[in-house]
Amino acid sequence: MRLILALTFCFSCLNLYAQNAETLYNEGVQLKKDKNTSAAAAKFKEALRLKPDYTEARYELGWCQNDMKDYSAAIVNLRIARKTWSTIPKVYFELGYAFEKTDETDSAVTAYNTCLRYKSDYSGAYRQLGYIAYNNDDNKTALENFNKYVANTTSDITDYLFWYRKGFTENALKKYELAKPSLLNSLKYKTDYLNTYLELGFSCKNLKQDDDAISYYQQAINLDPKDHVGYNGIGEVYRDNKKNMEKAREWYGKTLAINSNERKANFGMGYCLNNEQKYYEAIPYLQRAIDNEKTYTAAYVELGYSQYMTNNFTSAITNFNKAIELNPANENSRYYATLLYIKQKNKAMAQKMVDELKNLNSKYATDLQSKVNVMN
Repeated sequence: MRLILALTFCFSCLNLYAQNAETLYNEGVQLKKDKNTSAAAAKFKEALRLKPDYTEARYELGWCQNDMKDYSAAIVNLRIARKTWSTIPKVYFELGYAFEKTDETDSAVTAYNTCLRYKSDYSGAYRQLGYIAYNNDDNKTALENFNKYVANTTSDITDYLFWYRKGFTENALKKYELAKPSLLNSLKYKTDYLNTYLELGFSCKNLKQDDDAISYYQQAINLDPKDHVGYNGIGEVYRDNKKNMEKAREWYGKTLAINSNERKANFGMGYCLNNEQKYYEAIPYLQRAIDNEKTYTAAYVELGYSQYMTNNFTSAITNFNKAIELNPANENSRYYATLLYIKQKNKAMAQKMVDELKNLNSKYATDLQSKVNVMN
C-alpha cells in the first residue's frame, strides 16, 4: 500500500512539473508575442529547468537568444532542439541565422538549404541566402535568391534595405530596367537613405533617363553635400549621355574640391580633356587616378592615349601593355597601340595587335587590318 501511495505521489509530482513547465512555456510564448524577448527567454529557461527535454521550449529559447544577439547560446539550444526536430524547417532557419551572425557562413548556408529541403517555400531562407551572396559580391546568386524570396513570401515586403540590395544587384548585373522599380520600393519605405538615390541615379543614367538621373543624384547631394558620388554621377551623365565635356568637368571639379585625389573624378577630368584634345592637361589627372588605384585599367588606356597623342610613344606603350596585363580582354588598349605602331611604321607589332583583336572578335579588327595591309 505504501509503495502504491509513493508511486502515486511521484506521478503526481511529475504531472505537476509538466503542467508547470507548460504553463511557463505558454507564458513565454505570450511574452514573445508582446515583444518582451528577455522575459520570454527567462520563462523558457525555467520551463526547461523543470522539463529538460521540452523541445518546444528549447527552440523558443534559441529564437529569443537570436533576437537578443546571443548567437552562441542560440546555437547550443537549437542544436539540442534539432535532435528531436530533425525535419522541422524553422529549427534550421534559426540555426542558419545564428551561424550567419557568428560568421560561420558555410554552416549558415548548409542550414538554410536544409530548411528549404524540408519546406521549399520558406521565403526567409531565400532572403538570408541572398544576403550572404550579396555580402560576398556574388550578385548573380544574390539576385536569384532575392527573386525566390519575393516569389514565395506571403506578406508585403516593407524592408527598405532588402529592396535596396535587390536593386543594387540588378544594377551590378546591368539589369537597369529591373533595378529602378526595386529601388523605388526601397525609397517608398525610407526616404532618406543616401545609397538608394545614388543607385537610382545610376539606373536612370544607364537607361538614358538623364533628367531623372540628375534629379536622383542631386537628392543624394542634398542629403550629404560632402559625399562625392552624386557629383561624379552627374558628371557621368553629362560625359557619357549628353556628351557635354565642359559641363561634366564642372561636376568632376566639385568632387575634386572635396577630395583632390578621388580616382573616378580624376579619370573623368582626364577623359573629358582628352575628348577636348587637351592631352597635356589630361595627363596629370589620369596619373593621379592611377596613383590612387594601381589596377585602374581604363585610366591606363586613357593615359596611354594622352601620351600617344603627345608623341610620348614609349610611355604610351608601357601604359597600353599595363592595361592588357590587368585585363587581357581589353580592346581599346590594343586599338590605340595598333595606331601607335602604324605611326611608328612597325608593321610586325601592328599586325600582332590586330591578330589579338581578331581573337577577341573585336569590331576594330577589320578596319585596322586594312590600315596594316597598306603599310610598307
